[in-house]
Amino acid sequence: MSRRAFARITRGAALAIALGLVGASWVVSSVSGSAAAVPAARAGCRATVFVLNSYVSFSEENEHAAVSTVDVRTRKLSPTDIPVGRGGGGMAITPDGKTVFVANSLDGSVSTIDVATRTKNPTDIPVSPKGYGASGLLVTPDGTTVFVANTDDGVVSTIDVATRTKNPNDIPVGGSPSELAITPDGRTVFVANGGASYDAAGYVSTIDVATRTKNPTDLLFAGGEKPGSMVVTPDGTTVFVVVSPETGSGSVATIDVATRSKAPSAIAVGAYPSGLAITPDGKTVFIANAGDDHSVSTIKVKTRSKNPVDIRVSGVPAWLAVTPDGKTVFVANDYAVSMIKVRSRTTIADITGFRSPTHLAITPCRPSKGRS
Repeated sequence: MSRRAFARITRGAALAIALGLVGASWVVSSVSGSAAAVPAARAGCRATVFVLNSYVSFSEENEHAAVSTVDVRTRKLSPTDIPVGRGGGGMAITPDGKTVFVANSLDGSVSTIDVATRTKNPTDIPVSPKGYGASGLLVTPDGTTVFVANTDDGVVSTIDVATRTKNPNDIPVGGSPSELAITPDGRTVFVANGGASYDAAGYVSTIDVATRTKNPTDLLFAGGEKPGSMVVTPDGTTVFVVVSPETGSGSVATIDVATRSKAPSAIAVGAYPSGLAITPDGKTVFIANAGDDHSVSTIKVKTRSKNPVDIRVSGVPAWLAVTPDGKTVFVANDYAVSMIKVRSRTTIADITGFRSPTHLAITPCRPSKGRS
């Protein structure tokens, strides 16, 4: 198996299902859909959901991606997508809500989108020495730096937000880094790594942001276990990370930030967990399960216990994002974006019209003149 193929596997089985096993037939029907029948939200949060459609074209020669936008308050999909590079690998928004960064995994580059004008900068930022493999990325809390996992290079790259330039010195982490998370104080970046081969044990590395150096001691997982998407609790004490064993049964592991130690027992969730997100109040973690049940699990952060009843969604969930007001979870499925009410844990409706949505990012709330 090539390192390029292995890189996609280590990003989680859910993403593989969402991208690789979906036929072209649903693409035509979903594009004709709309959000016209979806009721508008009553919340006053005015924000925008950016949805990364990783495979707009299924041609190997023209495997490009595009970004769609949804108004959180009206729940309406913009009719115009924003073209980016090939093979979308991740997406992040600056804390000021002005710029979206998109990892182009098949180009080894990062695209930038101006939120106000919904336009892409014509010049992408090369990040991968090999020319492909750009994967998960994040923006530091102070909005100055973007960290990018380069899966096929075994390094983490950094970009200066203000100048849109890549630091020439990458941070070696080895293996196949795929996803990133950062503590709220901006001091430590956690790196999920699938290991050097398909059969190798995965691990999580940590990077000191100030010195741009990796801690020499990694947090090892059992053989066959691959850590994936991660979130850090708002109080900065705990990292939640999805784990996808070869068997398909999934779990969520927890890491103590202060001691850099992994809890001995993981929290069982659905099959093939992929993306996860945490509410702004730090009380609940939502996990997308891409197995046969097409579900979203929830975990109480305080007790680290899973709700016994999962939330069913209409498609194969791959990624999640919570609105800044903490009221709604948006879920990227294989053909639509579902919405879940946080308080009641119930689905609201689906927004259709997407083409292979795999990642989500939401801007901060803008001031609202009232409720709608």
